[in-house]
Amino acid sequence: MELSKEDYELIERAKQIADDLHFDDLHEVAAALRTASGDIFGGIHIEARVGFADVCGEVAALCNMVSAGQRELDTIVAIWGDGHGNHWLLAPCGRCRELISDFNRDAMVIVGSLDAPQKVSVSELLPMKDYS
Repeated sequence: MELSKEDYELIERAKQIADDLHFDDLHEVAAALRTASGDIFGGIHIEARVGFADVCGEVAALCNMVSAGQRELDTIVAIWGDGHGNHWLLAPCGRCRELISDFNRDAMVIVGSLDAPQKVSVSELLPMKDYS
């Protein structure tokens, strides 16, 4: 699916979050999401230095959305940044795919590369999920 102007703005917002909040090995993956009403929320991943515990950028963005009293997720994107202005699009991990689909099984996810981004539904990324 072709990206809209608003989708490219969402990518830019995620890149800005990645640059503003980057901290090596702790805060490298940023996410931005847009709700059905057009509001944008962002988040940054938090990595534990002593173990495997972490919170993905997508989950942080979802938490910010819910904290603002919203639940109508429309589109989400995750960006890895190196802290020096270099960015890469990331597909959500399996855990994030499940959480995204719990908010909206038709939510759109921007994946691919920054040179050729594409938009797919989370249902395409998480086939055969039991929604019962």
